[in-house]
Amino acid sequence: MKRLCAAGLMGLLFLFSSTGSFAQDGDASSTSIKPYQIAISYNQTTNLIFPYAIKSVDLGNGAVLAQKAKGVENILQLKAGKENFTPTNVSVVTADGRFYSFVLSYAEQPSPLNINFSGDDPMQLSGELSNARQLEQEACQVLGQSCFMYLQKSEQALRLQLHGIFLSDNNLWLKLQIGNDSQIDFQPAYMRFFLRDKKRSKRTALNETELLPVYMPPLKITKGLRYSVWTIGFKPFTVPKHQRLVIQVGDESGGRIVLLRIKSRIFLKAHKLPS
Repeated sequence: MKRLCAAGLMGLLFLFSSTGSFAQDGDASSTSIKPYQIAISYNQTTNLIFPYAIKSVDLGNGAVLAQKAKGVENILQLKAGKENFTPTNVSVVTADGRFYSFVLSYAEQPSPLNINFSGDDPMQLSGELSNARQLEQEACQVLGQSCFMYLQKSEQALRLQLHGIFLSDNNLWLKLQIGNDSQIDFQPAYMRFFLRDKKRSKRTALNETELLPVYMPPLKITKGLRYSVWTIGFKPFTVPKHQRLVIQVGDESGGRIVLLRIKSRIFLKAHKLPS
């Protein structure tokens, strides 16, 4: 009996040791992400420049101040909230689905102050965020396509033109051009897209549905007597016969606004993007 108990005990010890060894082997297969080591100071700002827009930032503690640079989406500005803080960490996720990890320490004169991560290859995350890179590639592809539509509307020395409608496997794209026919620079504050009824009776409310793009480039200034080209991406949609797609572009003051209305039959002429 003693021998059986001893044998059973040895068997259990072997089983536990094997299980522990298996767990260790399983852990060894995981990937360790080495964080970037960065120094920041109380009196100077460190700029981290990413290739895509910043979607989330997580700070290890309140000793670090972080914000996106005003007017841009891909620059994170870091500064120490107090001098000689204990090293802490910051995590960043960008719109192309990449994860960046940083360990921050304090320095009176940090160097470098501006760090560009465009050439790096940090961990790639799965999910919807990784879609941003594909959208940007499709937008560039649309930009290179030849114009085959010439619908336009002019208001306040602005010409809004539709140069083409394109379809990829997952998206619908509009190629638009805004021409500035005056010497005064035009800074668009917004661009709206909505489906609106062609006609309505006096007793019925206006039926209007706003469409939100999945991709829209920054609305940069259009200099006097110049033009800008925009590629706008949507999830595929159709326009009913009794409605129009209305595109509205305007400045912040409302002094210069132009609207372009597109009939439903125009969408039937859309071109397929080359694979």
